[in-house]
Amino acid sequence: MMNPRNDAHSVGAALPTDLAAAREIIWVMTPRPDPQTEAAWLRKLDRATTAHEKARATLDELIADARGAGVPLMTIAKHTPYSREWARKIADRIDTERANQTSDPEPEDPS
Repeated sequence: MMNPRNDAHSVGAALPTDLAAAREIIWVMTPRPDPQTEAAWLRKLDRATTAHEKARATLDELIADARGAGVPLMTIAKHTPYSREWARKIADRIDTERANQTSDPEPEDPS
């Protein structure tokens, strides 16, 4: 009779381990473009990123303003790319930032 503890550790030991298909290895990486082309694309990406950040900040402010005006979160969610919960979190964050800006006055310049 075999020890049940040893049998528990050997379950599946006889199964084949080479079930996955071999991966295809790609040896050639995508070549980098010349420096002028890369610089031009990086400038385009920087401009698009800046525009996106500005639009996102504007949208976040509008979400908080709409909730403050009494627009239901479900309605806000239908008109934005966010769920009701994300709209609530965004509005809470903006409201907190606004409260901190008004409660922390700028220190006066001693000179």
